[in-house]
Amino acid sequence: MTPYVVPTYPVVKHKLPGTETWARLANQYSQGALWSNGTWVIRDVRGQTGTVSNHARGVAMDLSYRYMQSTGKGVSDGRRKAVAFLQTCLDNWQTLGIQCVLDYWPKDYGRGWRCDRVNPRLPKPHSAEAWVKYAKPTIHGAPNGDWLHIEITRTLAESEALVEQAFRRAFPTV
Repeated sequence: MTPYVVPTYPVVKHKLPGTETWARLANQYSQGALWSNGTWVIRDVRGQTGTVSNHARGVAMDLSYRYMQSTGKGVSDGRRKAVAFLQTCLDNWQTLGIQCVLDYWPKDYGRGWRCDRVNPRLPKPHSAEAWVKYAKPTIHGAPNGDWLHIEITRTLAESEALVEQAFRRAFPTV
């Protein structure tokens, strides 16, 4: 199993270029189904005063699948398309440096995927073992939140070039 190490990363004073590139390429490779709703910001976890958000570490991004015709963000049927894109990402989670995904949509309390729950004996890393459906309020914004929270490794977060290479490997036909 791969350890979940994001909480050990230091807080940073600015956006990290690889995280910005990851969010931009998620928009491109999802064919517009996902768009950046925010990356780096110094703040606590919503609803958990005193607990630093992983956004402050520069490795977290919120990617919305909300369709906003007035601004040109998103696409029709964005959730379905975003989940299909996410499944390909999770098939390639190591290449793409994915550590954690929070999905705020499912009732009653959302769900979370983490790298330290991937069972290497199973063929798909987006299997039930890697996902936990929350049984109590755990993530602020669930249910019905229209975004995915994705955390990546610091190595990728610091390098535009590594992120671009990772996306080309994970999506060779795009």
